[in-house]
Amino acid sequence: MRGFEREIVTSTVTTPLTFRDDFLSPHGAAFGLEPVLTQSAWFRPHNVSEEVQNLFLVGAGTHPGAGLPGVLCSAKILDQVVPHATSLVR
Repeated sequence: MRGFEREIVTSTVTTPLTFRDDFLSPHGAAFGLEPVLTQSAWFRPHNVSEEVQNLFLVGAGTHPGAGLPGVLCSAKILDQVVPHATSLVR
């Protein structure tokens, strides 16, 4: 595509060093927690933060777990758990 390069406003390059330095992931785990018992199923971060009020989590790194079925289940759970935005404490 002619002229495409001059239309680019910003560019980002991610390397293993990015994961080590920016994401504090020295072994480059790009896709979530290590699949060991203490970071699986119930031990994953729950959908409602236990530390930050009104913080809700969804995705492969949360309960119930990784993979497309786990991500979709996590989203369905969150849809039932998250209060309507007008009821959140500000």
